[in-house]
Amino acid sequence: MAVKNERILGPVDGAFYYVESQKTPMNIGAVCIFDGILPFDELVKFVDSRIYRAPIYQQKIVQAPMSLGQPTWMFDPDFYVGNHIFRLRLESPGNEEQLRQLAGRLISSPLNRDKPLWEMHVIEGLSDNRTAILFKVHHCMVDGLAAVELLTLLFDLTPDIAELDPKPLYDVPPIPDTGKLIVDSIRRDIPQGFRILRKVGGELSYIGSLLADKEKRRKTFIGVANLLNDNLRPIRKLPINGRNSGRQNLAWTEFSLAEIRAIKSGRNASVNDVMLTILSTAIMYYLQELGTDFEGQNFLRVLVPVSMRMEDEKEVFGNRISVITVDIPFAVKNPLDRLDAVATYSKAMKDSSLSVGIDLVLTLPALLPSITQPLVWTTAPLAFSVIAHTWCTNVAGPQIPVYLLGKEMKHSYGYFPLNPSFGMACVIMSYNQRISMNLVADAGIIPDIRDIRKQLDRAFLELRSAAKVQPIEPIIIERTPKNAPEPVANTAFPISGLVIETAENGNGASSHVPEADRPFTPKRITLFSDGWAKSYMQVLNNSKAYHDASTGWTAGALAMVMKAAPANGFPRDVAVILDLHKGKCKDARALTVNEATSEANYVIEGNYGSWMKVLSGQGQPLGMIMRGQLRLKKGSLPGLLPYTKSAQELIKCAQKIDEFEPIK
Repeated sequence: MAVKNERILGPVDGAFYYVESQKTPMNIGAVCIFDGILPFDELVKFVDSRIYRAPIYQQKIVQAPMSLGQPTWMFDPDFYVGNHIFRLRLESPGNEEQLRQLAGRLISSPLNRDKPLWEMHVIEGLSDNRTAILFKVHHCMVDGLAAVELLTLLFDLTPDIAELDPKPLYDVPPIPDTGKLIVDSIRRDIPQGFRILRKVGGELSYIGSLLADKEKRRKTFIGVANLLNDNLRPIRKLPINGRNSGRQNLAWTEFSLAEIRAIKSGRNASVNDVMLTILSTAIMYYLQELGTDFEGQNFLRVLVPVSMRMEDEKEVFGNRISVITVDIPFAVKNPLDRLDAVATYSKAMKDSSLSVGIDLVLTLPALLPSITQPLVWTTAPLAFSVIAHTWCTNVAGPQIPVYLLGKEMKHSYGYFPLNPSFGMACVIMSYNQRISMNLVADAGIIPDIRDIRKQLDRAFLELRSAAKVQPIEPIIIERTPKNAPEPVANTAFPISGLVIETAENGNGASSHVPEADRPFTPKRITLFSDGWAKSYMQVLNNSKAYHDASTGWTAGALAMVMKAAPANGFPRDVAVILDLHKGKCKDARALTVNEATSEANYVIEGNYGSWMKVLSGQGQPLGMIMRGQLRLKKGSLPGLLPYTKSAQELIKCAQKIDEFEPIK
């Protein structure tokens, strides 16, 4: 199979590529700890069998000499997965302190640019038969959300070990010689310039629409006023700022996600606002211990990345990241008042849509001649160093356990690159009802990052106490037993309370199943019919469990498509759409597949057998998507991962449809 062998880095990708230095490598990734020993040779084969699903992990950056063309992704003709996966072992007793120190050394060096820009370090020897993996990826390849895609390729939602995928054969062309690189660069750069101009035009048009709308204009002006007022004079550096040494360290801690949500309950705050409050409070306590004088600098300014990713631009512009600044006061003593201040400020900055303007500014250098861009981007980090003290980013992971080669991942701690002069950055990452904070620090500025890590724990306990939140037991997610009975095909049958009746024409006519052979039920609803969809809406809106698990759902409508199965009474493809928003279903109906693909934000497609497994509770949709048993026809899988608990309740509700009268 021939492959397309060229794609220019997007504007933000190019910035990440150029700003890297030996002292500030642009590495992004996670330290993951697994319960059990991962057999190294099997792991290499397993990764090799799945990595083809994300082609960028087989591509390297190629650029014409003297930056005469834009850096471009091309398939590496010498790609070998064994060049990217390394085996390390901790000295006995193999504790997390040793892991922390080793991880710091691993992330301190840049990736080798002569091959695809990613590595996996398998770290053995942890106590209690645990294994750690450090994932290391260049930020020009992925943002925090897209980095999760690599994990979704490798992880499963059950401990059952799937068979290795057959690898497709690629016909990879050789890397062009110098002369051809220059000629090809000119050929590629011109249309890329027009694409960027269209992007700039679209953003200018969007900004114009904001200014034309009275309410949006007010919010924008509030954000601009905040930005101008807060930058009338340069910020004063804090002891967490200085000259980078290149020696990086990590320190992580984690909390109950349920307790974090309880802290924000009843307040106009988000989970991220709570975490920013904890971070700023910890830094304040650290500075107080150092005897810092806050006179003249009585707040912490945090840069918070904002995803600007649009699904239809994903392969065109790569990373789509902008930033907003959040000012957090040191002078506010009451923890809840500090949380309210963070929530108010961050909401004003988000509502202002200033991130669009900043994204526009970050895009403009891409219109300059490629030979000038290294100079522009190597000086750009200085701008961030004079407007903020640190970075903090948030990555949402799955809220149920995931497995690699049958071993459960117990913990995941993300990390993020440092900006020159920034002594630290913080990555917030949620996974399986826990939320972690991982501090990345330069040892030349912050000698022992554990001094701030312990203040995170102190700040959390203080905020939890102020909010009168008691410790909350973690939610235990149970999976369907492996030996559960298979559903029976081609009959009407009850599945955990759900009665399914096949259809002759997909539009409501029932198949000819003898009445005596049918299980007793007060109401029969044809699967994937309009009546079934309406009843599904009723069940969802009457389910407190679904509502509580889905209050964060703002991803839009979800459509389910079943491929034609004439033997089961479905001669053609059928589809239903659920208009979901914050724990409620606003509408539901049957429609054509084309309509579903056009209207829904997410479309999941499968055959009759796959949907029977889902509706019987024997398979989880997200896990089946990752294993190829269902297809995510529209939408991004990482965008669904934070809603794993919501997906479980969605399926439980489907199993109760027979309890409600269908709406005519």
